[in-house]
Parts: sequence; C-alpha cells; structure tokens
Amino acid sequence: MTVLKLHTIDSAPLKSKALLQSSIDNFGWIPNQSAYMAESPSLLGAYQRAHDLVIESSLSEEEKAVVWITTGVENTCSYTIQAHAFIALSKGVDQSVVDALAHQPAHLNVRLRALREFTQQVINCRGRLSGAAVEALLKAGFSKQNMLDVILAVAQKNMSTILNSIAGTEIDERFKWEAFQGLNTVSEA
Repeated sequence: MTVLKLHTIDSAPLKSKALLQSSIDNFGWIPNQSAYMAESPSLLGAYQRAHDLVIESSLSEEEKAVVWITTGVENTCSYTIQAHAFIALSKGVDQSVVDALAHQPAHLNVRLRALREFTQQVINCRGRLSGAAVEALLKAGFSKQNMLDVILAVAQKNMSTILNSIAGTEIDERFKWEAFQGLNTVSEA
C-alpha cells in the first residue's frame, strides 16, 4: 500500500490543481505519476518546469529518449521506461533504438552508446563526475551544452523515479508497451 494519494483535480491541494490541469491540457489525462506528485505542488511544479526545459534543450528526441530511458533502467523504474518508450516512439525515434535501450544496449550506435554510458555515470557518480566521463562524451561528438542538458534530464527523471518508488506508481494503460512488460520492477513502498 502506498503512503501517497492518487489525486484528481478535485482532491489535489489547491496549488496543484492548475498543474494537474496543465497535464490534462498537454496529455488529455492526468498521468498517475503526476497524480501522486500533486501531493506536493512544489515537486509537481519543479518536475513540470524541468520537463519543459529538457524539451527546449539541445538534445534531439533520440538523445532525450536515451537519457530518459537509461535513467529509468538504472533506477529500475518501469513507469519511466514504459512512458518514455511510448513518448519516444510517438516522437519518431526508431523502434530499434528503443528496443536496444531496453534489451541490448550494445546494439546502439557508437554515439548513442557513449551518451548512454555518460548518463549512467551521471546517475551513479554521487555528485562527482570524472574527467574521463566528460572527455568520453565530448570525444563522441556531443557539445558542452549537450553534456549539461543531460545533467538536467537526469535530475528531472530522478525526481520522478524516486516518487514512483515511493508510490509504487501503476503504469498508465496508455503508456504500456508490450516489449517492456518484463521490466515491471518498480518497488512497492
């Protein structure tokens, strides 16, 4: 049983109501993750703003997918994996890239593999990223702005993966993708 409530517009704290309405305006519904985040208007607002900044970042749709799905895999968050697989495919990312991220990362091209490895290092560095990690990413053809935008995208996804581990967030039916059904690893809190 989760300690958090799956909010609706009616049950959400007053300051979360407009934020949930923006989810409805953008997606057509309130994703379960946002419904749980609504308990804290500050978290939901920060998450949505960080998301908007990642969308506007220097990363391509394919690169965003690599960072977001890798963060989901590293943090064992099936919600993030499935939601971003769905989003990546809807944004035109090739299914072979999404499949590789989930099942066979060695099949990614050299550039995307370097991005995946850098993302893993950002997630696991505990705030102390090595110079070798930075050098490897830049050598793979990414810019300094790309590098910093990866940090932003990981920070954004860390907010949601931690929330999902606390809430045991159920994957929205609209985000389910059969290739990821074996990755239901969100821990029940």
